[in-house]
Amino acid sequence: MSGPPGIESAPPPVLMRFWWRLREPFPDPQNHVKLHRRLNPRSGERVLQIVPKHVAVYWPLPAAIVASLGALLVLMVHWTSPLAQLFWYLSLGVVAMAAVRAYIEWRDVFVVTNWRVVRLSGVLTSRVATMPINRILDMTMTRPLLGRLVGYGHFVFESAAQEQGLREIKFVPDILAVDRQINNAVNKENRRREQMMSSRRRPDDDDGDEERTEPIRGL
Repeated sequence: MSGPPGIESAPPPVLMRFWWRLREPFPDPQNHVKLHRRLNPRSGERVLQIVPKHVAVYWPLPAAIVASLGALLVLMVHWTSPLAQLFWYLSLGVVAMAAVRAYIEWRDVFVVTNWRVVRLSGVLTSRVATMPINRILDMTMTRPLLGRLVGYGHFVFESAAQEQGLREIKFVPDILAVDRQINNAVNKENRRREQMMSSRRRPDDDDGDEERTEPIRGL
């Protein structure tokens, strides 16, 4: 229920806001508030592709779980051994660290629009890094051997301002399709800017032609 007119409702508690922050819809940031604040749909900006991390980036978590199960088997055989118990506790700590790392990678999303590239990252501290498409001077694509086998690669962007948050984008799935999407967006943006510049120059050129063709008085 809404309160009386002129009185704003109280903000939600800190724990509730923290829970909402953890449950933010990644890797599909359709409802991500900070992303939509950066976009400008009224001027024609639209999302072309949303690129989450490749599943290969999560390999430490299943590896840690398998190691933890092995430690559990050792502990079941040598239940009274302090070394086996220590090994079990250490394996649980490794699983917890791998789970936190996987969650951080899950929240790292790369978004391509027709005007810019955006990177969403961060858990407790949200970070949104943006770079206009027309400021991309060079783009290097790297596909390691394992990436060619399972389908991922890395991007290195060279721009005029060298935005640190967008210089390296790692573990990009289907990187060839993403590369084509970015190149098409860059070409379309360059053509759009050329058309805008030519439309701005055209009235000046017409005025100049009229001045040159104006008859000279006194002749």
